[in-house]
Amino acid sequence: MDSLFLKLDALSNFHFTPKPVVPEIKVVSHLPAISMEEVAPVGVSEAALLAPEEIKEKNKAGDIKTNAEKTATDKKRERRKKKAIKRHKIKEREKRQKLSEKMRAEKGKKQTRQEVKASLKKLTKEGKATLLKDEGKDKVLKSSQAFFSQLQDQVKLQIKGAKTAQKKPKKRNELSAQKLKL
Repeated sequence: MDSLFLKLDALSNFHFTPKPVVPEIKVVSHLPAISMEEVAPVGVSEAALLAPEEIKEKNKAGDIKTNAEKTATDKKRERRKKKAIKRHKIKEREKRQKLSEKMRAEKGKKQTRQEVKASLKKLTKEGKATLLKDEGKDKVLKSSQAFFSQLQDQVKLQIKGAKTAQKKPKKRNELSAQKLKL
C-alpha cells in the first residue's frame, strides 16, 4: 500500500491539493412554527414577518404630527425654518436687483433729448443712418399687412427722393469742356 501511495504521489508531482470542503447549506424559513404546520395558500406574503422599519425607511425628519399634536418647540422650529427660507429668498432677490442695476449703469445713463437729437443729426450727416418720415403715424393700423404695406410705401418714397436728389439737372448757362473744344 505504501509503494502504491508513493507512486501516486510521484504522478501528482507531490502537489496534491484536496477539494475544498463545501459548506453545508442550512435552510431557515422565516415563518412562525404554527404557519409551518398549517397548509397555507401559495400567495401568502412575507411582509408580516418584517418590522415596519424594514419595509419602509424611517422619515428622517421624525414622525409627522398634526397641529394639535405638536409641542411648542415643534411649532417654533417650523416657524424658524419658514423664516430662514423667506430670508434666503429675499437676499437672492436683492442680489439679482443689484446685479441688474449694475448692468444698467454699465450700459450707460439715459441721454437727454437734446443729446439724442445731436447724435442723430451727426449720424445722418455722416450717412450712417436715415430718418423715416412720420406721415402715417396718426393712422391706426389694424393688421400686419397694412403696416408692412405702409412701410414699403415709405421706403419707396425715400428711394425716389434720394434718386431725384442725385440727378440734379445741369444748368444750361454753365460751360462744359466739350463746348470749349475747337
